[in-house]
Amino acid sequence: LPYFSRGGTLSSLVRSSTAMAIPSQGDSAATLLAKLQARNRVEVDAFRAVFEAHAGAQRQARVLQERVATLNRRCAELSEGKEKVEADLKTANEAAAKGAAVKDQSARISELQTELAASYKQHAESSQQVIAAKEQQAKAEDELVTAKNALAIAERERDEARERGSELEVALEESRAAAETATLEAAARLLARNEAVAKAEAMEAENASLVERLMQMKMAEAEKMNEINDLYDDLQRQKKSAEMRAIASDLSAASAESMSSLAAAVGGANAFGSAYFPARKRLAIRANVGGTHRVAFTPGGDVLATAGDDRTVALFDAGSGNPTGPERLTAATGALLDVDFSGGDSGGAGSDVLMVLGAGTDRALRLWDATTGRMRHTLTGHAEKVVSAKFCPWNYARAVSCSHDRTIKVWDLERGFCKASIMCASNCNSVTYGESAAVVISGHYDGAARIWDLRQKPGAACDPVEVRGHSQHVTAVTMMPTNRGQFITSSRDNTLKLVDLRSGRAEVVRTLKASGYRSGTQWANPCVAPDGRHVVAGGADGGVFVWNLIDGGLKVTLRGHDVAVATCAWSQSGLVTADKNGVAIVWSG
Repeated sequence: LPYFSRGGTLSSLVRSSTAMAIPSQGDSAATLLAKLQARNRVEVDAFRAVFEAHAGAQRQARVLQERVATLNRRCAELSEGKEKVEADLKTANEAAAKGAAVKDQSARISELQTELAASYKQHAESSQQVIAAKEQQAKAEDELVTAKNALAIAERERDEARERGSELEVALEESRAAAETATLEAAARLLARNEAVAKAEAMEAENASLVERLMQMKMAEAEKMNEINDLYDDLQRQKKSAEMRAIASDLSAASAESMSSLAAAVGGANAFGSAYFPARKRLAIRANVGGTHRVAFTPGGDVLATAGDDRTVALFDAGSGNPTGPERLTAATGALLDVDFSGGDSGGAGSDVLMVLGAGTDRALRLWDATTGRMRHTLTGHAEKVVSAKFCPWNYARAVSCSHDRTIKVWDLERGFCKASIMCASNCNSVTYGESAAVVISGHYDGAARIWDLRQKPGAACDPVEVRGHSQHVTAVTMMPTNRGQFITSSRDNTLKLVDLRSGRAEVVRTLKASGYRSGTQWANPCVAPDGRHVVAGGADGGVFVWNLIDGGLKVTLRGHDVAVATCAWSQSGLVTADKNGVAIVWSG
């Protein structure tokens, strides 16, 4: 019995196998089956040693029984031999006296007695072995009974575990069904939530639209009230004027003569101050297909350029309105948002040739020869649409541009590469040179105008002087023609600001606004009369608003456009405005 000789006990095996088969609460059916199979292997292996020991004991018992039977037969034979020897001994004793043969028989009897004693001893040893084998067999049979009882218990536990596994499988299926139901319910609730959010967003958009319409209605009502008030004021002025004319008719000839002299003096002063003031439409030009974003004059005012949605710069004679030169400058792959002329024979390097600079939504600037229409350079480097570009007034081989990638770039136009790049805190809508070639002024989406000193190091240049005069984004920055220490900003908050840099700190010194004025487009630019006395801006209703910059009052509103006016320019040739339909109007005095 090798297993039991090592000190193992059957009861410990039964306990370990039973512990292995007891399932835990979270076991799955596959895990439970694997545990039962493992426990079955452990139990069979343990009982296999017992059965083998029992079978060996039975075989040994049978061998010992056969040996005992053989010894019993030998004992019987020896007993018969003993009786025969005793008989012979008796006969020999009787015949001992008869001769020497009796002595030999006595010696033989002694040998047989010795052999019989050895046989009895061997029979006793065999009997002891048989008894030990029977004891081992009895012990093995007892252990076999115990093992059978443990096996019955294990089988009963296995059946219970199988039943529990079946119950767990049923519970698992129920849990899966419940999970699927919960998933479907969650998906339905998410869909309902998305529909509710979409409905709420639609309602918010509708509410915003209604609020916008209400505000527009209120603004329209306010404009009507302002028009009524203006009409009333005009009637009052006309009444007073009629009364004054009636009184004046009664004056003496000397008084009339004095008034005529005074009027002549006043008229002479006005004529000296400004020989031209726009009053009526002189020409209407179909400038660009789809809309015009910017107009510009040559320094002499004889040629007009328009840039628009048709990806071209159109050139017109400012006097007749007819196309001139190469007529249209092409090669842009997107709408052109800005255009500017170089100074021709009054600039820096390459100034003997009149050049045109255009900026567009294709994220590039293009430099054309205005005389031949040939493109000199395509300047790339901006990551978003380029919304503004200007020549340097002191060196026409330099230019500055800005983009919605929040950068301002300074360009070398002779070699066609970027000399400097400045990162901005907000999208830039307009840029121009300031009081020198080292100063750049920009207008931004956050409502601020920023003054940059290009002479500073790149790190220091990122700290510009800021002017925060608008509540909404700045659409354009325009320098004063008579004093480059001042500039005009226009904004979507429907105001224009005059900013003065001469005091050492930028400050707003004049605000221009009107009751009916609303900024026309996101990049709408104002313009200033050559004498610096008047400022013009286009409105969203198609009106052209002219302010007196000296007192800040609205002087006149010109009507001629059917849609929002996007841009304007004023030179010695006069005032030109252009709208979102691509129509440019030249105004006469």
